[in-house]
Amino acid sequence: MSDKQYVVLTSEKQAKVFSLPSQTCSFKVKVTETSFVVAAEVVQINGTSALICYIANGHIVGYSLPSLRMVLDTAFLPLTDLRIARTFRISGMGHGLYMCSPTEIQKITYLTDICEHLNEMLGTLFLEVEMPEAPKPSFLKNLFSGGSGQLDREELFGEACSGKASRTLAQHIPGRPMEGVQTKAQGVTGDVARARQALIERGENLSEVEEKTAQMLANAENFASVSHQMMVKYKDKKWYQF
Repeated sequence: MSDKQYVVLTSEKQAKVFSLPSQTCSFKVKVTETSFVVAAEVVQINGTSALICYIANGHIVGYSLPSLRMVLDTAFLPLTDLRIARTFRISGMGHGLYMCSPTEIQKITYLTDICEHLNEMLGTLFLEVEMPEAPKPSFLKNLFSGGSGQLDREELFGEACSGKASRTLAQHIPGRPMEGVQTKAQGVTGDVARARQALIERGENLSEVEEKTAQMLANAENFASVSHQMMVKYKDKKWYQF
């Protein structure tokens, strides 16, 4: 809009352009007579500024700035849901969007050249990836599952072509002589025998302690009985009768 400064005001029926800083009304236009403006926005289209208005009767109109000359009038959906009025937004490059349901967003375009390439602008909410190859069935799984399955000869007996044995086959690894193993086994047996003997001795000591405890308890009971008998016998006697 050249080097001059303007401000655009839009009401339910009309739009006005004021020049600054004089604040004089330079241009005005009546947008609708029988309906009202739901949303309005100043956007950039092909490098020029324009005023885009969505009217409740279902039309989207555009005006050039600052002259407010009509350059666009296309039919859209009439306003039937207040959700559309609350969420309708107009953006640059001929795009617009609104919420058609509580969980869905509807994208629109009001320019023909943008509509031809609209499918290329559609986005996805996930990234497409290739599925990995399925793992090969294990030999042990087929063996213990109880079902019938095909087994790979090479998997069982190694590489047939090269003559190499499979890594899963058992191999003989030479170790120390058996004398060393027998010596260690005898040492372990002796330790077990000594531990067993210590447990037996501990059991005998516990038995002796229990017997002595029972004997002391019996002696204490006898002493209490004798003391009670003497108390009963001499209870009614005076000191001078002893």
